[in-house]
Amino acid sequence: MSAIGRIFLILNLILSAVFLGFASSQLSQQANVSQSLRNEQQAHEATKKSLGEQISTLTSQVNQLKTDASALRDDRDQQKAMADRNGADLTEEKANNAQLRGELTGIKESLAGYNNTIKDLSASKDRLTKEREDALSAKDSAESAKESADKARRDAEEALQTAKNDIAALETKVNGTEKKASQLDTELKALYVATGYPKIGTPLPLVEGAVVSVNHSIKPGLLAINKGSNDKVAKGYVFAVYNGGVYKGQAKVETVQADYCSALMILTADGAPAVAQGDRVTTQL
Repeated sequence: MSAIGRIFLILNLILSAVFLGFASSQLSQQANVSQSLRNEQQAHEATKKSLGEQISTLTSQVNQLKTDASALRDDRDQQKAMADRNGADLTEEKANNAQLRGELTGIKESLAGYNNTIKDLSASKDRLTKEREDALSAKDSAESAKESADKARRDAEEALQTAKNDIAALETKVNGTEKKASQLDTELKALYVATGYPKIGTPLPLVEGAVVSVNHSIKPGLLAINKGSNDKVAKGYVFAVYNGGVYKGQAKVETVQADYCSALMILTADGAPAVAQGDRVTTQL
């Protein structure tokens, strides 16, 4: 074999060795790559699975977030509507507040009037209480007066009954007295004829005079009067004795002269002053 052939042969051997080494290396690398690929595929599957789970989780979260977002939008809309209503309510409340302030001012003014009214009512209450107390006192007085009046009425009724009884007794007595008076009248008529005295019951003529002297040693008193027979005075005349508006009693003529007469007191008024010189007399009082 030639040198060139040997060279080619050696070259072929070298190239074959190199190729084998390269092929072996490639096979080894290919095995490594396959293993790596399988590892990568397993890792990719694991990652894919993990990512799928994450995607599923994230999808659920996204859906939840969408739901939450929708709920939040609804809540936002509700809050906005509420805010609008609150704004309108606030405006209305401000208007109401202004109105209430005006009404409060009016109420304060009314309260001032009420305070004055309360004072007046308190004064009226005190006055009415006093009037009620006075009325109760008057009622008690009236009841007491009624009791006194009832007692007085009962006493009056008893007195009336007693008076009726007395009147009945007096009527009986009067009947007897009338009979006796009739008898006495007959006797007095006979006495008038015998003595010349005025007839009892015959009106005396008007004679007015004055007491000129009084003798108190002759009880109850002997008077000298400045009227006599010239003035138509007769024995038995009765003079009423008085001084101004004070009535003092009666005096009966006992003796008669031309210009004067003497009269004996037959009646003295209770509590009246004693008959004195200057007192007036009259037959008709």
